[in-house]
Amino acid sequence: TWTQQQKLVASDAQAGDKFGIDVAISGNTIVVGAVEEDTGGSNAGAAYVFTRSGTTWTQQQKLVASDAAVDDYFGKHVAIEGDTIAVGAYGEGGNNVGAAYIFTRSGTTWSQQAKITASDGAANDDFGTRVSIDVSTAPATVVVGAPGAVSGAGAAYVFTRTDGVWTEQQKIQASDAQADDDFGRRVAISGNGNTCIVG
Repeated sequence: TWTQQQKLVASDAQAGDKFGIDVAISGNTIVVGAVEEDTGGSNAGAAYVFTRSGTTWTQQQKLVASDAAVDDYFGKHVAIEGDTIAVGAYGEGGNNVGAAYIFTRSGTTWSQQAKITASDGAANDDFGTRVSIDVSTAPATVVVGAPGAVSGAGAAYVFTRTDGVWTEQQKIQASDAQADDDFGRRVAISGNGNTCIVG
């Protein structure tokens, strides 16, 4: 039997923030996207981290991009594993080029570790529409979907971390890619960072 343990709301909740548009959990930590939160500008977006002690969840921190701007839509998709969070911002860079932001936790404080972008990013790629992360084994790996890339055929990008630095490892496309396939609309990675699936 499942029972509601708690209702989570942002400490600075406002109408239209779309808090809860995406959620992810790892152990006793939850991250919640609020894609139209306006701290960094209209629809810049934010993500909120909550931690559990006993049966009580408490907001630990509000995350925003270091370069937050209007219509970034940061928080449309979020992923967490352990002390690492990835947040997609498909509108960043103007014209939906997109980016993803990596945050790491030290003690109880989250800090932005990196902003990652596609090496060949272009308008309407929607890079950051989806993110998935695996830090269970070295090197830590994140896969980022860009469903608008290559005339809408879509792509996914794999990044790995070495000594705190994230580097693009590969751009993935379908072997039979066609326009408007939207490859990269959903992504997931697991298997000790050695297997990913792209919708």
